[in-house]
Amino acid sequence: MIPSGKPSRLSPRLIPLVVFLIGLCSTVVLYQLIVESVDQRQQAYFDFRAREAAERIENRMATYQQVLRGTAGFFDAHDDVGREDFRRYSDRQALDQYLPGIQGVGFARAIRPADLQTHIDQVRAEGFPSYTVQPAGQRDLYSSIVYLEPFSGRNLRAFGFDMYSEPVRREAMQRSVDTGAIALSGRVRLQQETGVQEQSGFLIYQAIYATDQPAATVAERREQLRGWVYAPFRMTDFLHGLLGEQERDLIIDIFDGEEMVEATRTHFGSSGRTDIRPGFESVHRLSMMGQTWTVRVHGSTSLLQRVDRGLPIVIAVTGVLLSAMLAGLMFLLVSGRSRAEAAARAMTEDLSLERSRLSAILEGTRVGTWEWNVQSGETVFNEEWARIVGYKLQELEPISIVTWVKLTHPEDLQKSEQLLKQYFAGELPFYECEARMRHKDGHWIWVLDRGKVGKWDRDGKPLIMYGTHQDISRSRQELDTYHHRAHHDVLTDLPNRVLLGDRIQQALALAERGNTHLAVLFMDLDGFKSVNDTHGHEAGDVVLKTVARRLLRCIRASDTLARVGGDEYVALLQHVSDEQEALKKASLFISEVRRPIPLPAGGEARISISVGIALYPQHGTTIEVLSEHADQAMYQVKKGSKNGALVHQDSGSV
Repeated sequence: MIPSGKPSRLSPRLIPLVVFLIGLCSTVVLYQLIVESVDQRQQAYFDFRAREAAERIENRMATYQQVLRGTAGFFDAHDDVGREDFRRYSDRQALDQYLPGIQGVGFARAIRPADLQTHIDQVRAEGFPSYTVQPAGQRDLYSSIVYLEPFSGRNLRAFGFDMYSEPVRREAMQRSVDTGAIALSGRVRLQQETGVQEQSGFLIYQAIYATDQPAATVAERREQLRGWVYAPFRMTDFLHGLLGEQERDLIIDIFDGEEMVEATRTHFGSSGRTDIRPGFESVHRLSMMGQTWTVRVHGSTSLLQRVDRGLPIVIAVTGVLLSAMLAGLMFLLVSGRSRAEAAARAMTEDLSLERSRLSAILEGTRVGTWEWNVQSGETVFNEEWARIVGYKLQELEPISIVTWVKLTHPEDLQKSEQLLKQYFAGELPFYECEARMRHKDGHWIWVLDRGKVGKWDRDGKPLIMYGTHQDISRSRQELDTYHHRAHHDVLTDLPNRVLLGDRIQQALALAERGNTHLAVLFMDLDGFKSVNDTHGHEAGDVVLKTVARRLLRCIRASDTLARVGGDEYVALLQHVSDEQEALKKASLFISEVRRPIPLPAGGEARISISVGIALYPQHGTTIEVLSEHADQAMYQVKKGSKNGALVHQDSGSV
């Protein structure tokens, strides 16, 4: 109880403690804001790198599928492919130079029991007297690896092996036979392994039939089966070089299927690694060729060190020191007037120096601060806040919350107001908003605006709010750059296979809603390899970039041109009325490419282009079907006179 007429007063001895606690609380609030900002930047950077790694795995696998499709096309174009024919074709692909992880490309012949001995005799007559199909035993259907390039080293161990006898391989081989599509196997031990530094393996298969086109039914496909072209991979070799120079930043484990258990793990990236950072884990499930891979990514210490964490420590140490100095000053003031006055002058100088140091730290770290009276609108900014938007502080006077409103982008201002409402309602632990602000020079910059309420009234309404401003334009630009690189070809800056897939999917949805037509054109350069062989890769790069520029001039802004392989391009044409319009556009492409291309070392290159066309909805309503039909039409041109364009027909002919 307080005696009547004698108001309560705070003991002078407690004033320094109160001052110290207030300073300490302010330091804790600012420290938490900075720490949370750094943590979120680390998480955003890790999430981006993890997504990029998963996309690179898919892109690399898509490249291997193209190799297998090309090999299948080679078999479709020839009734009888000899061993020497296959070797020359494989040598031209230079797999060991351009495609890491692949052990080779081979052909496994399908053999009925009645033909087994005849087959063995034929291969032995080719110069392999000890050849046999292994393992031995009675089976309804045999397969035998008869071609595998390069035919040396580890690959010799697989010669004559019956992959169809092993359950995991058989499931993928049968799936390819029944669907006519490329199939990915589960985890296996490759025949090429020698028992030293073994790796998990997997294979991809493409069934080959007795006719140029797969039969219409499963039964017919099984009846017309000639064999399979296939490619074996060692998992660790497959991932080699995937992340470039920053390969140790991410720690990747891959599991065969959706369960992440030791029995299904095919790549052991985390084994023996002691630099895994807890809390930074991302899981991606990739569905490819009938199989699911689960990719688990951990962040390493080296990855997270790329985001600076030094600022929170600087803020904490400086805040504690400043609070202690203020408390010491107050202690001297209440200890004795005469002594306090003498000490106050010295402490004031020290305090001024410390404030200057703190100001220098804030300026050095480019962090602006603000204080806002939520009820009156009165606002206080520091000099760094004004500098971030290109002004001096006095140029912004009179300063109030209206200053923020005038400089902030209208769209982001609405977002900021919504986030403030959620924070004031207790739905968020603190206020945070990334917003664009108009710089004095007229351009927009990105800032990270963060704050907390330091004082509430009795009704729970906010009174005073404190916060920081940080220029994040560079980090936003870096993220945009990372995103652009993940979706565009490095050489030509055209959309890559991933972005092309998104564009086609969107175009199909629009065409279905609007009842319109579109065309997909697969294009492959004729004579490009001779340019590379004769003039070198630098000249080849000039040719690829020149072709990209010429083709871009031929399409509309609503269309898309992508580079999907070494000398392969794909065009997506929207609002195409009929196949004649598509052929007219293809003719324009052909004319542009045929024009001579000047080379940097002198001389000129003369090439042509083969174009295959598929129309929506006449030739298919999905990405897979349209791509397959356009690809088939293109290869038909390549098999003929080249330098032309053909449209796929519903009957399967072109």
